[in-house]
Amino acid sequence: MEPQSRRAFLGLTGAAVAGIGIVSVTAALNPNDSDAATQPTPEAETLAPFRDALRIPPVVRPSSNGLTEITAKPARIRLHSQLPATPMWTYGGHYPGPTIEVRRAERARIAWHNGLSGTTPVKGVWVAAAAGGSLLDAYNRPGAEGGKSRPEVEALTAWTSTHLHGGHQQAAGDGGPDLAVTPGNTQLVEYPNDVDATHLWYHDHAMPVTALNVLAGLMGHYIVRDRDEDRLGLPSGKYEIPLAISDVNFDTDDKGRLTGQILAKRVVQTPLSQITDDALPAAVAFLGPYTLVNGVVWPYLDVEARAYRFRMVNTSVARAYRMVVVDQATGQPVKGAMKLIGTDLGLIGKPVTIDEALTLNPAERADIVIDFAAFPGRKLKLVNTVAGVPAGTAVAAAGVAFPDIMEFRVGRRTGGALRLPATLAPSFKRLTSADVPKNAVERFVVLSIAGGMLQLWEMQEVPNDTQLGAGVVQIALPDGVRTLRRVATAFEDTTTFFAAAGGWEKWHFISIAPPGLVVTHPMHIHLMDFQVIGRQGLDVSGFDLGVGGTKTPLKPGAALPVAPEEAGNKDTIGVAQNSIVTLAGQYRSGSGRYMYHCHILDHEDEGMMRPLIVMPPAVLSIHRKMASMQAGMAAMPGMPGMTGHK
Repeated sequence: MEPQSRRAFLGLTGAAVAGIGIVSVTAALNPNDSDAATQPTPEAETLAPFRDALRIPPVVRPSSNGLTEITAKPARIRLHSQLPATPMWTYGGHYPGPTIEVRRAERARIAWHNGLSGTTPVKGVWVAAAAGGSLLDAYNRPGAEGGKSRPEVEALTAWTSTHLHGGHQQAAGDGGPDLAVTPGNTQLVEYPNDVDATHLWYHDHAMPVTALNVLAGLMGHYIVRDRDEDRLGLPSGKYEIPLAISDVNFDTDDKGRLTGQILAKRVVQTPLSQITDDALPAAVAFLGPYTLVNGVVWPYLDVEARAYRFRMVNTSVARAYRMVVVDQATGQPVKGAMKLIGTDLGLIGKPVTIDEALTLNPAERADIVIDFAAFPGRKLKLVNTVAGVPAGTAVAAAGVAFPDIMEFRVGRRTGGALRLPATLAPSFKRLTSADVPKNAVERFVVLSIAGGMLQLWEMQEVPNDTQLGAGVVQIALPDGVRTLRRVATAFEDTTTFFAAAGGWEKWHFISIAPPGLVVTHPMHIHLMDFQVIGRQGLDVSGFDLGVGGTKTPLKPGAALPVAPEEAGNKDTIGVAQNSIVTLAGQYRSGSGRYMYHCHILDHEDEGMMRPLIVMPPAVLSIHRKMASMQAGMAAMPGMPGMTGHK
């Protein structure tokens, strides 16, 4: 879509560091990123795609015998050259934060210092959907549109908890959502980095403001390397580039010009007059019309006619990306341009050609090689499309206002095509149900809705003769009908999931949605490396939304496909509405209080998150005996009841 078309659609009027001891990462801003101007420029009413170069974050390599300090600090970052610099909260003055590189099994000790001040730079607003209009139409427009301001956002001060997503750290250093620090204080962590070579990422995890803090800029890449990967000869150095992909919206001034301020716009169907501080409305999670890659709106990247490795991560609050490489000259997809070599938690067994599109839900990663050797002198672009809509056509009607993500400008001199190794990770094995130990703990989690709010129900299996009613769900599985009773919903409810460090578990995520609700929940389990072992559609006609339970058992249907980017080692998986996803995996060597949650950050903030306790097996054995003894005492007359634990 050209700039003039964009204006019509929107309806606008007008450096590596390392050492022994303490390493402080508070680098000055790149002059290209900062600007003292506070007024929008006349040309800012339209944003031209592919005008600005991709930003490459600086690299930090922590010393294994020292302390690396990274300070969260306010900064002004230029997100597009036609916009004024945007006020943000950043790690070390950079957006994304510095890319942290470590070697496998070398411990990194990091002091995450909260050096922020004042209130959040993000503007929050409720906007009412137009009568008969689509919620997505409102999300696809910039500006507050006369909406109702959110005083709780305007007053938000800095409370931060940095989480290394996908890491195997002890719970004390996991960045717990309720273990955040205030300005002037520091979160001290140690990361053992006992993972295969992979691309993790770090981000703020403070409850219930994770979405606002990440929107404000608190995120960055984290890359683990090892000798096995080094020997593969994959593109490296300047030919290996991390890409953080997300969406954003901006406020406008009274003349309709973009101000550059990040806008947390939530669209509701509730009349704004009915919204009070004590009666907040249900709203679709944040979506923005503009795509950022490494903090630049629709950037370009000059590449040589050779292979590049891209470490992709979806850092959006809620938006999923279905990415296709398109030839600019023809507008047609370049099939087979992307080769998948890794997923969330490392390399897969063999390279896989992505014939159609690559999908990433929030927090998911993909390790991709694109070989530009066959495209000297041409321009390719990465676009976001949706199933059933050709990449070269307008997709605004499907909720994607501007499909552009970024552009690749290929040089004329070719470096020759890359031949990827036939085997990437010899130890990788695709799990099946038969590979899961018979003594694996089985868990059930229902993703549902009540009172207009999406909810996470923690379930406990009970006898099949349990009386049906609110919170009781029956499901027909191959081994028979299973009856599940809801034992927790809110974050603050009693903890009921207890697990053994190193133990195998099988989880079933069951999504139940009313007609018309289209949502995929990217479910993330801290400390667990898992694989998807099954996905099925689900007949939910037996579920009574009014009661909040089943009248007849839910019925799984035919198997649904597991995409190549979902078939490796994972820590996050998408669960679509009216489906059941079964996964299996092991907890690693950490212990303590961890979380599992939906990684749509607005859902997480609004309650779709629960704690789980991981203990050494010997400790867990004593815990279970004590819990059993207490439950027996509770059954005695006059004693309070207790919820059972696994």
